[in-house]
Amino acid sequence: MPNAFGGFLHISPLSNLSSSTSLPPSPSDALASNCIRDYFGPMVQTVADCLVSRGSSTLSELVAYIKAACVRDWNEQRGSLVDALNSNVGNPQEERRMYYHGKKVHMNKARGSEMAGFITDPTHIRAALLVLLQHSLVAVSGGKPKDLAGSSEAPSDVKADPTLSQTHYTYTFLVDRARLLPRYPRYVERVRQIVDENGAMIVETLLIHGRMRAEDVLACVWEVVKRGMDAEEEVDASNQGTTDDDAAKEWSEDEPSMEEIEAFFSSDKVTSSKSGGGKPSRKQQALRDIVASFKKLTESGFIEMVKPIATAQEMRDLQDSEKEANDGIHGAEYEFNVDADGTIVASGEKKRPRSASCEDTKSSKKIKQSSQLNGDENCVNDYGGTQSQSDNPDIVTLLDPLRKLIPPGSVYRVNTGMCHASLRAFIIGRLVQEFYGPQVNVTSNTKEDNNLRHVGGIVNAALTFAARQEHAPIEQILGLEETEEDKHRRMAEWGAFTPADILPYLPPEALKALQSLVGGTLQNLSASLIRMSQLKYPPIVVQVEDAGSHPSGGKFEICTRQLLQRLRDRILHRIITQRHGLVAARIVSILQVKGHMESDAIAEDAMVPAKEAREILHRLHRDKYINLFDMHMTKTHNSATAIYLWHVIQDRLMQAVLNDVYLAIFHLRLRRQHEVEVGKDWMDRAKDDNDENAHEQDKRRYHQFCKGLERLDCACLQLDETLMVLKDL
Repeated sequence: MPNAFGGFLHISPLSNLSSSTSLPPSPSDALASNCIRDYFGPMVQTVADCLVSRGSSTLSELVAYIKAACVRDWNEQRGSLVDALNSNVGNPQEERRMYYHGKKVHMNKARGSEMAGFITDPTHIRAALLVLLQHSLVAVSGGKPKDLAGSSEAPSDVKADPTLSQTHYTYTFLVDRARLLPRYPRYVERVRQIVDENGAMIVETLLIHGRMRAEDVLACVWEVVKRGMDAEEEVDASNQGTTDDDAAKEWSEDEPSMEEIEAFFSSDKVTSSKSGGGKPSRKQQALRDIVASFKKLTESGFIEMVKPIATAQEMRDLQDSEKEANDGIHGAEYEFNVDADGTIVASGEKKRPRSASCEDTKSSKKIKQSSQLNGDENCVNDYGGTQSQSDNPDIVTLLDPLRKLIPPGSVYRVNTGMCHASLRAFIIGRLVQEFYGPQVNVTSNTKEDNNLRHVGGIVNAALTFAARQEHAPIEQILGLEETEEDKHRRMAEWGAFTPADILPYLPPEALKALQSLVGGTLQNLSASLIRMSQLKYPPIVVQVEDAGSHPSGGKFEICTRQLLQRLRDRILHRIITQRHGLVAARIVSILQVKGHMESDAIAEDAMVPAKEAREILHRLHRDKYINLFDMHMTKTHNSATAIYLWHVIQDRLMQAVLNDVYLAIFHLRLRRQHEVEVGKDWMDRAKDDNDENAHEQDKRRYHQFCKGLERLDCACLQLDETLMVLKDL
């Protein structure tokens, strides 16, 4: 079968696709692999596909699997000739005789180019795995010595020592997280709406780099902000310089008086030009705003602290408990030291005996650690990060009062769970406003019902509060160490709220409307929640504790599961309607309500002819939307006497719809990538200043090309939002 994309390559050597044009057996895996290739390149895609096809693997297993798939067949005679040629390196006579310049010859052992994903160098495989680890696309497990990793008798309390060469980790590719890469702009825009522009820049920086130290994130954002402010200063300085030159020219023509000179230098323009227009203080205020935005993101849970595999304190305990310790880089993985064949080696391993002065050594280490924490040297904290002397002193000074919340050297990444919870609050609030907001405005004009005009804002505020309950670092905010019992008790309260809890999260128009009514804001908000709890189709709020006897006006909880199910049912109905028609969607709804039914009964309930109903049923069964159950009346399994019942299994229906959405997004992304590759020359010309496409027909084609890309982007964003509602919320 010819390639429909004209030689367009988008798969790796270890992909589960047999060719570039074949349908993927697992659409979700194919979509995740395509996202990895689009964002990180073909070599990282090869490592990800190896983890998908082979399952959880160690680094040595990854190297062996990838080399087996990517190394081409080459004869041993050529290899021996290359080895003999390399053996002459360093011999001047042989190099002169063979016209050889002292450099080793490296034979290409790969079956294809690196742009196609063929890699055989273990260092490249290690680097690709590090990229996946940096962006939290791989989960790390294991960590026990190799001789105890597969043993059922291995004690569960054995702690891993990453400095030992016998310690092996297992890596698992996170398919669902890789699908979120195209959704990153949505996270940035959501943070911009909730926090501010600085918060959006912080989140965008973390999404680009994967995970970073707090000091590095703030330094990167501060450099961007400062660069923009410097550009504004240059523009202002050029304008002010022109004004000063004009004034000097006027003075040269006519001698001014002393009063005119003093008035000129006391003017606002000259003062702003000398002092920089208040720019230094403005820059300091901008840096304070960036740190405040980072603090707000941390408290709200949009960014989370990443704990290392082994903390510095655990490493010190391991070193103190062992009789012999390894000198080297503590906290790093010796598993990443591999030779050319992919075999793990422990290079630079030194043994040192523990002497009788061990206690003195431990005490000296403690003194050194305390001096490091005071800023004498680079200090390593329990979160695996380091506070270096090269950090911006202004940023370190602003972070000093926040060290309980932001420890020195702590590493952060974006919390996608909080981003999804925030988007879920917005989507459900919009859905509830659509259900009940316009109906109340049309049918009733009373003051009590007028509060329901802001029912969507109230639901959004309640779900935002619930999301912060779940994702905010309560222990670090309060500065307390919770016991396991306190933590479980707090987790049991997730989702429940009082009117005073959601008051800070209400939109300004809803808060203003509640304040304008008689009785106060809390009383009116409690009355609105009671009124919302009486709405049943669909339910919005339930009263956990009665408002009449509660001192805070009652305790309530949003019916998140019921509202999400209502929204998902609507999406399923629309998808089936678009693919198979309105009658097919009606038949699926009937089977969901009534369960097992025969085709004649389905035709009667759907009010369609029996022949048409049977055709639709078989089409739905072919696409795995419905299931067929055959019940035989005799032991001979005679099909003439059997009863065939149609029914819907909700999980299978949802999985079939999800596969269709995965496949649609996958094909749209392939179409866009192919269009970009075809129109690469147009895009390069558009980046240049010179207008090479001066012809009207060329301009028309370029605008059509840009319009096509925009349509593909809009379609991908809409389908991704559908996938988010069906799968991730």
